Amino acid sequence: MKRRLPGKTANRWVCIAFVLMFALLALTPLVPEAEIASCLMVNALGIDVNGGTVALTAETSGGSSTESVHGEGGCVTDALHDMSERYGRNIELGHCGVIVMGGEMSAADVCLALMSLLSEAEVNAGCAVISASGGAGEFIDKAVTLTTAAGSGVTSYIGFADTSASVAIPTALSVLGGLKSKSAAAALPVFAAEESDAETGTRDSQNSGSDGGGAPSGASEKQSELVPPRLMRAVGTNVSEELSESASLGLTLLSPRSDGGTYAAEWTYDGETTTILGEIRSKKASVSARFEGGKVIAEAELSVVVRFKDRFKVIERGDSVKELASSLEHAFAAAFTSHVSAAAEVCRRCDILGVLTELYRAYPREYAALVPDLSDMTFSPSVSVKVS
Repeated sequence: MKRRLPGKTANRWVCIAFVLMFALLALTPLVPEAEIASCLMVNALGIDVNGGTVALTAETSGGSSTESVHGEGGCVTDALHDMSERYGRNIELGHCGVIVMGGEMSAADVCLALMSLLSEAEVNAGCAVISASGGAGEFIDKAVTLTTAAGSGVTSYIGFADTSASVAIPTALSVLGGLKSKSAAAALPVFAAEESDAETGTRDSQNSGSDGGGAPSGASEKQSELVPPRLMRAVGTNVSEELSESASLGLTLLSPRSDGGTYAAEWTYDGETTTILGEIRSKKASVSARFEGGKVIAEAELSVVVRFKDRFKVIERGDSVKELASSLEHAFAAAFTSHVSAAAEVCRRCDILGVLTELYRAYPREYAALVPDLSDMTFSPSVSVKVS
């Protein structure tokens, strides 16, 4: 009887295994591609609420193209269904990196929209949430055109702004958490797509100039551009307002989500006052609150290390930075104190600093008995600065 050699049998099975493996690898991509072709992958989603109508505008990618698509309905779910029916494809929100809220949306509108998107786990809880200076749909449409021409996308632009701008960009979970907390408030960075005159460079805001009629013959061409956020919008109970630049900076200084940014300060030395710039290298910030005599006492502590950027202004005086460190630290501390105090003033009507939440956590019994009022709270900021 002829015996088979073990080596030949083993080699035969190895060859068969390799053939099957390559066959499976060749067939596997067919399924995902078919699924992707039937979906609109949403990268950024804009939400506007007008009366009882929710209007959605999305930056979508399919294949190699990027476009903005639209949908309307009585709620976010209905608007997504309308968007799907309009374009004949399923809406995929799993890759959405940015949610843009319309500038006129109330806190209740923002809360309801986020609850709808997060409740069914359609949108990641870490998705960035921002506010448009005008309509979210208009912002998305312009942003898609501008970022596509630049070879990027709305999400990439917002991500870059998050690391370079002087305002903090919150997540969907943190915004919803703030609105559902005792503070019932949140703050969103305001983004705009502005138009600039090609000849003069004069900027018009995103939602201005729409009713001014056509440009006269021979007038310079308008060019749109995305600008980094400088302001925050506070949304809370019966409040939806754009903050001042100082209050926006103060809120960012106290935010745990922001650990950088460049800040300006007025520095007076030898009778001369000049504007100096400093970059935050590290910081520690906290807000605490307590009851005293039935009133609310709020305290903010801020410790900052600043890298002095305007060395030439010191060199011109013939002095070293080390000799002037105390003077420079005083200038930045004064600027930061002013910004933080401006944010606290907003807190009296819209609790963007989370004072009520801190009170409830620390003093639940007193909170229920006293029903705290922030309009007459006492606020004490403590700011220390180290210049490197």
